[in-house]
Amino acid sequence: MNEMSSNRSKSELTRRYVVFTIALFFISLGVSLITRSLLGTSPISSIPYVMSLNAFLSMGMFIFILNIFLMIGQMLMLGRKGIRDCRIELLMQLPVSVVFGLFVDLTMSMLSFWHPDFYWMKLVSLLLGCVSMALGVSLEVLADVAMVSGEYFVHVASRRFRREFGSVKIMFDVSLVIIAIGCSWILAGRVDGVREGTLVAALLTGPLVRLIMPRMKWVERWECGNSDTEQAVAAPGAASHGTVITIARQYGSGGHDIGRMIADALGIPFCDSSMMEMVARESGFSESTVREYDQRLPHPLLYEMITQDFSVPMERSLSTKDALFVAQSRVIRRLASEGSCVIVGRCSDFVLRDRPNCIHIYLHASQEYKVRRAIDHYGVSPEKASSYVEAQNAARRAHYSYYTGKRWEDIRNYHAVFDTSKVSADDICSTVISLYKNK
Repeated sequence: MNEMSSNRSKSELTRRYVVFTIALFFISLGVSLITRSLLGTSPISSIPYVMSLNAFLSMGMFIFILNIFLMIGQMLMLGRKGIRDCRIELLMQLPVSVVFGLFVDLTMSMLSFWHPDFYWMKLVSLLLGCVSMALGVSLEVLADVAMVSGEYFVHVASRRFRREFGSVKIMFDVSLVIIAIGCSWILAGRVDGVREGTLVAALLTGPLVRLIMPRMKWVERWECGNSDTEQAVAAPGAASHGTVITIARQYGSGGHDIGRMIADALGIPFCDSSMMEMVARESGFSESTVREYDQRLPHPLLYEMITQDFSVPMERSLSTKDALFVAQSRVIRRLASEGSCVIVGRCSDFVLRDRPNCIHIYLHASQEYKVRRAIDHYGVSPEKASSYVEAQNAARRAHYSYYTGKRWEDIRNYHAVFDTSKVSADDICSTVISLYKNK
């Protein structure tokens, strides 16, 4: 379960489990629609589907049996101590597996009339299945109370063998498909359940989730009893008693130094590099890993579409950078809840966008100024300085856009914008201090 569950009221948990149950239904409906398209099925359901075609048990029952084997595999990898630490997560998989299996059988029965004869009808069924799965996955992420056995198996395996979550997920899915093909060939003498629809579902569901999720925030508000969702996910005592200054800055604009000047002048904490250690503790990754992925987009879009895990809460994401972004956001919210401070970068203006008593600042500068500063202050060679500055800012721009859906340079995201090549650091500091005192 999510680490914040202990801080949730009974009514909120009840609402979240209602949402989670509805999510399982839509996911199972999606699986059934895709299966009924006769264009293939998802990797996790490929073995149950093949077995249901060649044995007397239903697809839902075989899904439950597969989940039991996956749970046994989890326990073998966890060991005694790991089982004690993760007993709640393990126990929760039993009722989830039962309900999901029942929903698959129910939806397969509901769609028993559907036998698409034409290819376009099969495509419609496949696309509707992807939409239903994406809707269910979005609701599951918003519910944030449990994890299905297949995804938790990958989670445990990646931790046990210290491998990238996405890579383990690919190996896991490929293994399931190979086993399904083998079972189908042995039992029926042909390949069933794996076709072009399997690839389409894998590639299309993720982007659909990203399209649906921003339009489902009302569900999260309902779960929290119409309270501020940012307060609901923040640390205990989330009501801030101070003013938080966030500074988004172009590389080479001097944002780090100006942020420290402001913090020192006001006598409040300055949060920049010190956050690395906090994020490492929050996420469980090493500090070197946190620094490696800090404000970077390491994977191309296609890899993200294939490996991104949209069926679990974001802190259990297949992508290391997504898991770190969530941990980083929690640290930012916790720091903001503890009182006044200055936070530099890391989409902090977006993370704290709904929190009162914040001042969001954006610093930019001319290319000549940024290049000169990169050479003088950061030791970048003059020959490479211009391209290096552009690459750094392109990475920050992509990172911000990827996680916020907004433009990094859009002045509407901020309360004040300064050109550090034209306005001195002292003047910027004085102006921000004046805003702070007025706030």
